[in-house]
Amino acid sequence: MHPPLRHRILGARALLALALLFLFVAGAAAGAARGVYAQESNAASNSSMTFAAVFTRASYGNLETSYNTVAVEDADLNMLLSTGARCIRIDIGYAPWLDGNQTAIREMTSLVQAIRAAGKCLIIADAASESYRGGGQLTWSQFMAAWVTRVATLAALYHPDYYVVIKEPGWYVPMISDASTNPQFQSVSVWLSLTQNLTNAVLSASPSTEVGVAIAANSLTQAQGAFYAQYLNEVQGIPGLSFIGFDCYGPSDQAATQKYLSANPPTKAVWIPEAWSTSTGGALDGSPSQDAQWMQSVYTFASSIHATFLIPFYTDHFASYSLTSSSPANAEQIIALYQQRTPIFSVFQELATAVSGSSTATSSTTSSSIVSSSTSPNGPPSSSTTGYSSSQAAHGSSTTSSGGKGIFSTGAVILELLVLVVLIGAVVYFRKRSSAS
Repeated sequence: MHPPLRHRILGARALLALALLFLFVAGAAAGAARGVYAQESNAASNSSMTFAAVFTRASYGNLETSYNTVAVEDADLNMLLSTGARCIRIDIGYAPWLDGNQTAIREMTSLVQAIRAAGKCLIIADAASESYRGGGQLTWSQFMAAWVTRVATLAALYHPDYYVVIKEPGWYVPMISDASTNPQFQSVSVWLSLTQNLTNAVLSASPSTEVGVAIAANSLTQAQGAFYAQYLNEVQGIPGLSFIGFDCYGPSDQAATQKYLSANPPTKAVWIPEAWSTSTGGALDGSPSQDAQWMQSVYTFASSIHATFLIPFYTDHFASYSLTSSSPANAEQIIALYQQRTPIFSVFQELATAVSGSSTATSSTTSSSIVSSSTSPNGPPSSSTTGYSSSQAAHGSSTTSSGGKGIFSTGAVILELLVLVVLIGAVVYFRKRSSAS
């Protein structure tokens, strides 16, 4: 005996409703899973950015300071290696080569070897020589000739992966005796010719090195802004030049960079080769936690302009804000401070490792020496991390991304199975009810 028509209609409607419910829940689960995957894929798309860190104790004239011992330099380098940054930048001061200081030259060579042994790429940024300050100034023509010799010498000796041959044009002014009176110093064509000569000198000595230049981003908004804009526009046409950089210290520098790039789409790779929350290196608003937030925001900015490199400058403050170029002046105190970690260290470490997919657990503790360098199998001291999650900045390491995606997908499958069980139960129930009727 067939069930009454009304029962069959009721059962069909119920089955249709349950089927639609199943499709809705399954679709929502799948859509959410796709959303998580898309977010993770978007994070992976930022993996083209490279993080680097400035090796303060090896830069400028710091290497020659009495309290910057080999042990101090090792402590600084090991802290930088523990960040997970892919490259180490040294702003090499050239005074040891001018003075014939072989001890300092061997020390620098040992540090470069230690960076290589740790598997990191090397960035050299031109820092001229501190001996050119004060009474040691050169004329503009003398300075340009010495500049070409300097980059050729260091490129041949260290074969860096990247060479910032011009740090910031305005940075060299105190070293040049006629910078304010010689019209050649203000000539874009002269600077372009110099850049070509510097690029040729580096590539002749080290053909695999990528060469670039940088400017202070705030110079675009100052009286000489037209000079810098023209220089940037035309320097990108120089054969052999690979990248241009904008040194950004704060929001106004970021705005100036964004404005220039929007008006002048670049033909070369864009770097942020120097960055910090303040121009002096002090914590933003006197708060280390503000610097941690700034690190997230500058990464977001760098991503928005498609920067390929991001390099925080005052990296001593990854360990302690008490570390400055002149204080403390005791090696043991400096080494002790390098064992500490500030909030910005944790954020930088998480960003660097997430983007590169590397793990700080496998970083090597490096010990340099004037005679030789070696890599210890022991890892660096582990550092604490803050509650900051890289996913909050739309980044995720390959491990966390795949793990999160797997967990979410499993939950979606379980939910779909539960709905299916309910659907089957409903079918059985309505059939029995129909039969009983």
